[in-house]
Order: sequence, then C-alpha cells, then structure tokens
Amino acid sequence: MKTKTIKIAFLAFILFAAGCGSQNKLMTEEAKKTYMQNVYASLIHDISNDAEVTIVEDSIRVIFTNGILFKVNESDIVEELYPCFKRFAKVLNKYKNTKILITGHTDNTGDEKANIQLSQKRADNAKKLLNEFDVDELRMFTLGHGSAIPVYDNNTASERAKNRRVEFVILYNHT
Repeated sequence: MKTKTIKIAFLAFILFAAGCGSQNKLMTEEAKKTYMQNVYASLIHDISNDAEVTIVEDSIRVIFTNGILFKVNESDIVEELYPCFKRFAKVLNKYKNTKILITGHTDNTGDEKANIQLSQKRADNAKKLLNEFDVDELRMFTLGHGSAIPVYDNNTASERAKNRRVEFVILYNHT
C-alpha cells in the first residue's frame, strides 16, 4: 500500500508540476488545507454510501465500492453506477480548484499488455462520463495500471470483480 501511495504522489506531482502556472493565484497552505477539507466533507456527504473516500497526505482518494464498475474484459462503466458518478461530478464541479487523476485497473486474468490497454480505456471512459456530467476534461488526467495494483487477492470471482475498478485522486490545483 505504501508503494501505491508513493506512485500516486509521484504521478500527482508530475502532473501538477506541468500544470502549475502563475504564483500570484496561490493560496496560503492553511487556505488550501481548508479547501481540501471542504472537498472531502462534501464527498463524504454526497457519495460515501457508494464510495470509499479517504485523505492521503494532501490529496483525496475515491474508490467506488458499491457495485461492480466493469464486467470482465469490458471498459464501459455499468449504467447502474451513473447516478453515483453524477453525484461525484456535482461535488467536483462545486470545487473547480482541483485536478483529478483517474487510474484504471484490471484483475489478473489475461495478458498483461491487454490489461494495461483495458485499464487505460477504463480510466478514459470514467473521464468521459465525468465530462458528460460537466467536469472540465482539462482538469482530469488518466493512467492505466493493468493488474499491477490489486486491492484484493484475485483468488475468487468476487475479488477479481473488485479489482476491476477506477480510482480517483483529487488534488488542489495550484494554478
């Protein structure tokens, strides 16, 4: 889990270093912390029944846990979860001073090269769906991990289904 956090933090740093702009718009550290705490509180209020929402250092991690996101070898988010994504998008749209890293994941079945491509499509489709709910696509970045970062052991069909997921890391936008 620590390696995963380090990878996410490093990717987030690279994305935001590339996107950081004028220094005169920077908030104080305390104001940024308060802003992100407000984002977290809104997410807990609006989607905690459908997603695991956690604070990881200075970012917020969201994983939808209520229901299966993807069928085997498919990249389309199941329609039953659209209302959850709509509520999630509503919070993201309320807090526009954030950027979102979307990572796609697969279970450990199949060829790893195909799994990386599939996980990238899953992340891209999550981005597309959030964009359909008016989240600005320029705020979102995607990355496919394949089966490299499972959250469950992949020993049963249920565990494999839970590993077919997307994760969202929400970070303060310094621009």
